[in-house]
Amino acid sequence: MPVPNSPPPTGRLLRTIRTVAWGLLGVRGHKLHEQDAPSLSPLQILITALVFMLVFVLTLVAVAVNISRQ
Repeated sequence: MPVPNSPPPTGRLLRTIRTVAWGLLGVRGHKLHEQDAPSLSPLQILITALVFMLVFVLTLVAVAVNISRQ
């Protein structure tokens, strides 16, 4: 008897963060991608990636300001 198609569970925050972090580093494996892809929302990934980029840019700016003060 076939199992009815149920919607994939929504991704958890930690899984989304892990997915985006590995994706930004470029070392995400194909098997992990296949496991996580159905449960992650594109909006979750986009927002998490934007937050990562914002933190990265702010860190670079803070380092540049601290170096220029010395």
